[in-house]
Amino acid sequence: MVTEAARWRRQMVRPVLDWYAAVDGVDAVMLGGSTARGDADRWSDVEVGVFWRRPPTSAERLAVAGAAEVRLVNIDGPPWDDQLSLGGLMVEVAHTLTQTVESALDELLTGKPNGQVMQLAQGIIDGREVMGPRAELVARWQERVATYPRDLALAVVRHNGNIEKFWRWRMFFERDNPLLVAREFVRMTNQLLNVLYALNGRYSGHVLAFKRLDALDLPLAPPSLAARIRAVFDRPAPEGAQTLHDLIEETFDLVELHLPEVDVNLLRATFHSDRKPLESAD
Repeated sequence: MVTEAARWRRQMVRPVLDWYAAVDGVDAVMLGGSTARGDADRWSDVEVGVFWRRPPTSAERLAVAGAAEVRLVNIDGPPWDDQLSLGGLMVEVAHTLTQTVESALDELLTGKPNGQVMQLAQGIIDGREVMGPRAELVARWQERVATYPRDLALAVVRHNGNIEKFWRWRMFFERDNPLLVAREFVRMTNQLLNVLYALNGRYSGHVLAFKRLDALDLPLAPPSLAARIRAVFDRPAPEGAQTLHDLIEETFDLVELHLPEVDVNLLRATFHSDRKPLESAD
């Protein structure tokens, strides 16, 4: 179901897509993010990807028809990032080279995880409203990333499943520092979700970017995942830590079952490592 906010944003940004598609040097342009997926809300900006066969000039980036304001976020690329304002609607434009995308996907699909490239892959999957003289490029890329490589899943799980220093939440709790307790919970939850995304064949470059916790759609996951993650942060820290501990252990069980090539005993040894506080000598 497409939200009304997504429909309105698609209409607002269409002239921008048309303008980029007609610029000499652009191979293809596409709409991405929540507006493309259809789950945008009133806080959502709009994401646009522009794929060039040559580097864009600053003048070309600044000349977007219909934009009230254009800000060049960076000069050196690829990628080159711009922010456009359309009557108060923020449009985030990511420019990159077609060849850069081709090379990045080649590396990713051989099992070499890279957060930015996985975010690119997910953006390509979400992409719609594709246009431009070589619009077929995006369809080809979508076909390439449609199957999540097993070697990539193994690499992501081995890296993110290495959840170390679980004990630190207790140190920060005893120091009465809820900010650092929350930081540790976020770090470990992020690693947990990266593992689960890989188990489910989902690209996860920006895993905490989902809009609503209850919208997590991961068939291979511990039961009541969203509710239990919410409890990690809603309950007193010791209870939240126990909930997070259980989620990680159950996720390791899933890894053992579905990715037996991963040495889960090694991951568990790192996770279980502990540091005891030392009392002062009398």
